[in-house]
Amino acid sequence: MNKFKLIQLVALSTLLGSCAVNAPVVGSGKVSYGDSNAVETVNTDFGSTDLNMVASQMATALITSGKINQCKTYTVSKVRNKTDQYIDTENITQSIVNNLSNSAQVKSQYVLSSQEMQNQVDELDRQNQSGLYNQSTTAKTGKMQGAQCRLDGYVSNITKDNGQVKDVFYVFNMKLIDVQQGTQLWSNEKQIRKDMTK
Repeated sequence: MNKFKLIQLVALSTLLGSCAVNAPVVGSGKVSYGDSNAVETVNTDFGSTDLNMVASQMATALITSGKINQCKTYTVSKVRNKTDQYIDTENITQSIVNNLSNSAQVKSQYVLSSQEMQNQVDELDRQNQSGLYNQSTTAKTGKMQGAQCRLDGYVSNITKDNGQVKDVFYVFNMKLIDVQQGTQLWSNEKQIRKDMTK
């Protein structure tokens, strides 16, 4: 290799090396764990604090009322989102289920919701129709328990913004319904107001 080509190669290597050193690295900020129960105040959107609060307080209010134990079995419908923003209501629903299922005060038995049922149906079909299983050991179809009661809920909001202050008022409603009779056994509401000065 001649001297000129060697100098060009060294110069090119130096240039590329300096570009790599000075190039910004995506996602190179400092990452740390925070308290998952800490109050989250990044903006006025429905956030983790709101999710934890409504799920815990609604489950506690229902447990304290004693109405859930009037039902031998119950299910929880997916919480409906009636707000003007995206909210993962499946997380709210599951948090309520967890709070109720893990309470020693709740004697009622949770049964799968319609949203969860497809996995159960698939498992029963696999055991009973694939021909792979000893039929004396399989779970039989037609034996599932229906829900005597259904817990239904939704979250809605009203947003006001005058250019200086943004005010968001959330209302979270839940009710316990006797499925057969169509009667309401319990209802409750949780209100949250979040303001942001611009």
